[in-house]
Amino acid sequence: MHFQNEPASSEPTSARCAKHPSASATTICSRCGSYACTQCQYVGVNGQDYCVDCFLREGQGQVLAGRGERFIANLVDQFIIFLPWFGAVFLEVLLSEANVEQGVRSGPISLLGLLGTLAIAVYQLYLVSRNGQTIGKRMMKIRVVRTDGSRVSLGRILVLRNLIPGGLGSLCGLFSLIDALLIFNEDRRCVHDMLADTKVIKASSESGDV
Repeated sequence: MHFQNEPASSEPTSARCAKHPSASATTICSRCGSYACTQCQYVGVNGQDYCVDCFLREGQGQVLAGRGERFIANLVDQFIIFLPWFGAVFLEVLLSEANVEQGVRSGPISLLGLLGTLAIAVYQLYLVSRNGQTIGKRMMKIRVVRTDGSRVSLGRILVLRNLIPGGLGSLCGLFSLIDALLIFNEDRRCVHDMLADTKVIKASSESGDV
């Protein structure tokens, strides 16, 4: 549990936030001494002010991942999973323009594209089972956990967080829209998070999450 945006006892009047130079600092991190704005300021269970990075490193609590971070992570994952297939299609087009025999070339190339996509999918599952992160989430330094902060099982992520919501979305497009829009709730939990009892938090590099 964490508390954000608590007023600091002595607020710097002219300093700028270390992470957001355009924002005025409201406190000084008790761990690293850097300035933090209201967006980056967290108060630990010990009552000390921290910047977001030190808040995580000190183990004072968990910080919810930003909406933008989750969006970018999802785009990266979607792109990476289909990259081998796109590459195979592109190569087939090049071979076609070069007047190469399609009957000889297209079959193996398509198979390689499919195997590449499957290999990435398996690797993604491995990363998720290890620490709740996909490739995209590792890049954005965020991860999926249970609402109580514990590690989430692969089965819960695969079935409750992906397969069931994906099936419902394919049957009703409105479900996918509602699922996405719920990210704007205060707790930033979509329908698939509610089904799987999960949340997405910032990962701490010092604790081995990234």
